[in-house]
Amino acid sequence: MAGRGVAVVTDSTCDLPVDLVERLGIRVVPLSVTFGDETLISGVTISHQEFYERLAAEARLPTTSQPAPAWFEEAYADCVDDEHDAVVSVHVSSALSGTVDLARNRSGTAGLPVTVVDSRLVGGALGLAALRAHRLAQAGAGVEEVVAEVEAVRDRSLSLLIVDDLAHLKRGGRLTGAQAAMGSVLRVKPVLEVTGGRVEVRERTRTWQRALERVADLVVEHAGGRPVDVVVAHAVADERAAALWQRLDGRIEIRERLETLMGPIVGTHVGPGAVGIAVMPHG
Repeated sequence: MAGRGVAVVTDSTCDLPVDLVERLGIRVVPLSVTFGDETLISGVTISHQEFYERLAAEARLPTTSQPAPAWFEEAYADCVDDEHDAVVSVHVSSALSGTVDLARNRSGTAGLPVTVVDSRLVGGALGLAALRAHRLAQAGAGVEEVVAEVEAVRDRSLSLLIVDDLAHLKRGGRLTGAQAAMGSVLRVKPVLEVTGGRVEVRERTRTWQRALERVADLVVEHAGGRPVDVVVAHAVADERAAALWQRLDGRIEIRERLETLMGPIVGTHVGPGAVGIAVMPHG
């Protein structure tokens, strides 16, 4: 009897609306966030909204850690129980987290073939890769086609971010000290880009308004007249997210338009007020 084809597994550094993930049944392996001596599991023992409330109340910044091995074991076991033939496990950039290595370690005992993909992405772009891979798998695509779809998002998407304060990224080791110091000393609002699996400063602007304008311009330029899928993720910054959408209205054709609150893992490293956008052209 034929199995149920390919299953897609990702992790909680992907920014997709929680209700969409639950409705589609995308398997998400959770990372953890630690406040002092208390470790909480993203999306399991702490929700996105609860995380930001806790962040505002705490004097010390939290830290994050990769998933417990048992979460991978459970995700892959679920795929076996659901009679899938294989798994494509798509995860946050190995330059930002040890999650990929852990997935590869646990894949050897999964009970079915697991192909682990280092997406070299994070946030909304990882979300788009997981979403498109899942839909392709649901349509009956094999492992090679699903992996190729993830690689297409990795190679063709644009992922930009504006933050209120670079200190969070510097403290978490996701941005060099020189880059962080430059933003702090000059009091600029840098436009950051996830490129080559890392977070880099792409441009420097003086104000939030100018930063939003530049991001919108870069998105339009990247779209190149093609229709696009877009994820806007923010760290309790609804008005800034709305302002970014407004700057895109009428300038690009959006096929899939998604907005979400950044999860605890990404939120820890970018801080409150951040706005990110991921764009994937069609064709």
